[in-house]
Amino acid sequence: MAEQIRRTAYFLWEQDGRPEGQAMAYWLRAKQALIRQLAYDRWLAEGTPPDRSDLHWVEAEREILDK
Repeated sequence: MAEQIRRTAYFLWEQDGRPEGQAMAYWLRAKQALIRQLAYDRWLAEGTPPDRSDLHWVEAEREILDK
């Protein structure tokens, strides 16, 4: 997962014109994007129940932090 975050952060950084001194900001944006994608994928796989989206978000964040 760290490699995936790194690649996404680099992509975002390049898209924004490679601004200096923003490494952490881009890493955090990429991490949030990955969490969002994991949570959304789980929610879709479960059939999009309206009352479980928060649970998927928490589980996705925990998965990222554990690795």
